[in-house]
Amino acid sequence: MPSTELTDAVSAYCAHRIFQAGPEIYLRGNPYQRPVGFGDLDNVDFTVPLTEDQFLDHRQLVAGRMLTNAYESGMVFLPPEGVGPVLPDFELFYDDEVRRQRDVVRPRLERFVFSFLETSTPKPAVRTLDELEAYFLAEVNAVGSPADQTGNNPAVNTTAPVRGTMRAITECRHAEEAAALHLIQLAPDALIEASAMARNLPGSYGVAQSELFKIFLDEFGYGVYEAKHSTIFKKMLASVGMHTDVHAYWHFYLSGSLVGNNYFNYLAEDRRGVFRYMSAVTYLEWLFAQGFADTGTMLRVVFGDRVDTKYCDEHAHIDIHHGRMAYENLLLGLARTHGEVVIPELVRGVEETKVLMRLGDEDFLAQIRWADSLDEHTRLGAVLATSAVDEGTAVSRAPDDPFTTRVYDTDRLIAVADGEVDVYAWATERPHRLGPGDVLLVPRGRLHGLKAASGQVNYTVREVSRNGPAD
Repeated sequence: MPSTELTDAVSAYCAHRIFQAGPEIYLRGNPYQRPVGFGDLDNVDFTVPLTEDQFLDHRQLVAGRMLTNAYESGMVFLPPEGVGPVLPDFELFYDDEVRRQRDVVRPRLERFVFSFLETSTPKPAVRTLDELEAYFLAEVNAVGSPADQTGNNPAVNTTAPVRGTMRAITECRHAEEAAALHLIQLAPDALIEASAMARNLPGSYGVAQSELFKIFLDEFGYGVYEAKHSTIFKKMLASVGMHTDVHAYWHFYLSGSLVGNNYFNYLAEDRRGVFRYMSAVTYLEWLFAQGFADTGTMLRVVFGDRVDTKYCDEHAHIDIHHGRMAYENLLLGLARTHGEVVIPELVRGVEETKVLMRLGDEDFLAQIRWADSLDEHTRLGAVLATSAVDEGTAVSRAPDDPFTTRVYDTDRLIAVADGEVDVYAWATERPHRLGPGDVLLVPRGRLHGLKAASGQVNYTVREVSRNGPAD
């Protein structure tokens, strides 16, 4: 498809009102309202796949939102307060024409977003069952989730001090906002838990199918709503005062989170991805045991006794078993049944997941470091003001104008001429306010939204050279 044809198809898909931004910062009571931000793109071209170096580009964020909408239009969403008030949006989200447009753009957006994995993913020389077993155990050991004394369960230390990203959160000046932003990145999966997994349940593929179904049942609380993992995730959000609506924090999903979550729907949508999907699930189920033990520790450090960590505690327990089940019956089980011909695909699933986890972690850490230091980046902005390389774009905003978040592909300066504007670098009731004369440095790839805090605010957005006097 020529570039203009694909651009036109994407434009038509995004033009529907449910994909347009309104004035709301948090999207509540309407799971069909999903702003894309396509209007913020210039000279868009989705035909040439992104490279890893372009992972933080605005096109990535927009494509990630579109793919989430495309995949989830195949799932059932109903607002807990009743569909009546939003019935027209319900009808539009599942409309025949919208789904036809979705089917036109989805495969091409998948190529645009995921093709870089073919070149970014190492291809370890793993060919036999014994090599696969040794490879997997070495990989999980390398990231701090070794096998226990039985040789095939993830060992979990629930008293271990926080480390890595979890430690970085606790060290933030705004640790509660940083912890909340972490929960928000989990929400696209956790609030509709195992829905991507459900895509791989139909069909007939032997023991592996039944083992996957057991994991699925656990995620769904064996049919008990109060035990369903998405239910206890909501309780965790509510315990620290966060909204529990599906996609209430839509504007605050980072590119890395969207790509990582979409990856599993992408593999499930294309049945040829089944072996990669099964090994990716095995890798994550194994890592989740210690990972959620660490997350629970971090949340208790940040929020104290008021946080309900049952979701984390449940996963730190049940994923010991899920790690074993997936390892024995999905990863090794599929290799035994289908032979060495599928082992490269099983390894590829692990390697691609590692790449996406690394990029997602880097994205999140960069975001909390920037959002935690907006005062410092306002000072840096003032120093760099004379280093702007263009005249920039003049913007006027009023309080009820549409709110959206975006990233820039290069470093930018936001310089306020008159009025006041609130900067939302994470979901907070205490945004960073800029007044007349303030200049904020927004590094490439950092998610933010702006909302007028006065009757009208006028500001310019200019590209800046980081080789100026502040560097």
